[in-house]
Amino acid sequence: MSTFALPSSSTPLWGQAYELIIDYAPNNGPKQVKLTSNTWEPEALRITFEVLQAANTAPIWHADISVYNMDPNLAQDVVLAAVQGNVYVTLKAGFQTGPNQMGVIWSSTVFQGLFTREGVVDQKLTLHCVAFPAGVSLFPQSFSMGVFSSQQKLVAKMIQGANLPPLGPANQGRVAAQRMQATQYPRGNTVFGTLPRYLTQVADSNGVQTWFDGLQVYVAEAASGKRAPDLIYSPPFPPGGVDAAYALPDGTTSSIIGTPVQTQQGVDFTVLLDPRLKVTAKTMIAQLVRTQINQLAVEPLSGNLPFGLASPNNSNLTFFVTQVRHTGDTRGNIWQTDVTGWSTAYADSLLTSFGGGA
Repeated sequence: MSTFALPSSSTPLWGQAYELIIDYAPNNGPKQVKLTSNTWEPEALRITFEVLQAANTAPIWHADISVYNMDPNLAQDVVLAAVQGNVYVTLKAGFQTGPNQMGVIWSSTVFQGLFTREGVVDQKLTLHCVAFPAGVSLFPQSFSMGVFSSQQKLVAKMIQGANLPPLGPANQGRVAAQRMQATQYPRGNTVFGTLPRYLTQVADSNGVQTWFDGLQVYVAEAASGKRAPDLIYSPPFPPGGVDAAYALPDGTTSSIIGTPVQTQQGVDFTVLLDPRLKVTAKTMIAQLVRTQINQLAVEPLSGNLPFGLASPNNSNLTFFVTQVRHTGDTRGNIWQTDVTGWSTAYADSLLTSFGGGA
């Protein structure tokens, strides 16, 4: 019987890496607070965060970032500056080595800052961030549209009125642009309302998704999935645990936590925190290899649907990344990314229902 010893890790914090930058502007001029995993800063003993990105308007992209035991005077300055909209936060997280090295997972203005006491002994500064600034989501716009104006023109005009970057290849899918341009209003009308309201209506009527990342608006269709995956994940294996005949594909990240679970649209799975996972205009494709999936036990239904209660997973287990949730605790066990994936069969059904392809 042979034995072997695993080498001990030489990286601190179990390889976790993070950096939180808080830029704020109190009355005495702009200042910056930077908290990183490189040193043990006395300003903060612990940081927790939850970041959500979704390829639709509900839920809105948001982040909750908490800093424990920051200097009370400094925390008070940040809270007061947040009231005036003068706090900007950038959060990086990931690992010190490997494919999922530290990267930006959130960057936006702070919507609200709260200073509270937790468990009697800890003081906590919580920064609530949302992707839709108040000026974009609350202030209605009013203008007139001429006869046979397209939905593309309407959305473009509202985006311009909100002082946001215009739609283009970087933030609008090709099929989404075609559908919105082809949909015209038969008569002139007056537009009155908020940008999120009209974006949701236009997206729903054309079978596309829309979201806002804090910098610009995205409108994109469900892709067909006929391309190589952007990321490949497998469970972690011990040294020598994978036979050569079943070698993992090149570029595989062995970081799946638990067992992926099948849903009606595809699959939910969890991996070690990976900043590469994002919701983008060109929807990312993730592939799962060498893993089991907790499948739904349902029978196919008769009718017009091309599938039953659950859309079938394709044989190579590739999924579109449609929602990403990063959670972490610099002094705890949680350091993971939860992913909601759509199966290619479900995406193809959306394309078939509304016409077109990607």
